[in-house]
Amino acid sequence: MADNTDLSMTGLTDEQAQELHSVYLSGMYTFAIACLVAHVATYIWAPWF
Repeated sequence: MADNTDLSMTGLTDEQAQELHSVYLSGMYTFAIACLVAHVATYIWAPWF
């Protein structure tokens, strides 16, 4: 069995938590860029919105 002394409250090791955090951030940045593109496209299409 694996040694559970290095686990946090979530049950993840530090390496797993860092990997999950990097995946989360890349998804968040992708979503933010998509939102920015959508807002710019809407402003170009109908600037009175």
